[in-house]
Amino acid sequence: MNIVNINENCMSVVFEERIDPEINAQVIQLKSAIQNSAISGILELVISYNTLVIYFDDTVTDHETLSESLQSLTLSSTDQQQTTTYVIPVCYEAPFNLDLDEMASLHNKTTEEIIQIHTSKPYLIYMLGFMPGFPFLGGLDESIATPRKASPRKEIPAGSVGIANAQTGIYPLASPGGWNIIGKTPLKLFDPKRDPEVYYEAGDYIKFKRISKEEYDNIEQAVNNGTYEIETEVQ
Repeated sequence: MNIVNINENCMSVVFEERIDPEINAQVIQLKSAIQNSAISGILELVISYNTLVIYFDDTVTDHETLSESLQSLTLSSTDQQQTTTYVIPVCYEAPFNLDLDEMASLHNKTTEEIIQIHTSKPYLIYMLGFMPGFPFLGGLDESIATPRKASPRKEIPAGSVGIANAQTGIYPLASPGGWNIIGKTPLKLFDPKRDPEVYYEAGDYIKFKRISKEEYDNIEQAVNNGTYEIETEVQ
């Protein structure tokens, strides 16, 4: 791993320069090791594909001291994060499937085939970013990988599920964006009034579950009433 100083109270630990589940697992393992250690002055740890960004209190520690502490850490199996698979219900029907027909035509597949492929397996959450609770998911079947739209939309509704290149993701909030939208979940993936505000974290998994428009409406009502409990599978 390569330690890089960013500014007076921030540094990053960079692993291999590639997107790979094993590399991401090492980043998460390092985060857990730091949290389980006696290293002082840590304010925040932020995970990306192959990097852990460390924010620290520069009145408590400094780059040199923190770097030495990181180098002395020994990663072990006890530092591995318990992962959870979150089952996200998605309606792939109109009016939510804005780009599904176009994607099917592009890949010479039916819309049913696109949906079947998209819901066929869990996806690793490499990191959260772009907006609160936006999961960058790896493992998309290359047969439905689709370039970003040439002209981004001015607003994509919250809960929209999309594909951009070799990734799939979910918009927790309404936002401009260029991802290809194939469905929508009725869940509130980011809710500042909820504890936790975001259900999942990097290292967890998301599995998409197809639902009908009627089921979407019922779940949305349960979410608004505060009675919906997200389905999970602990690994």
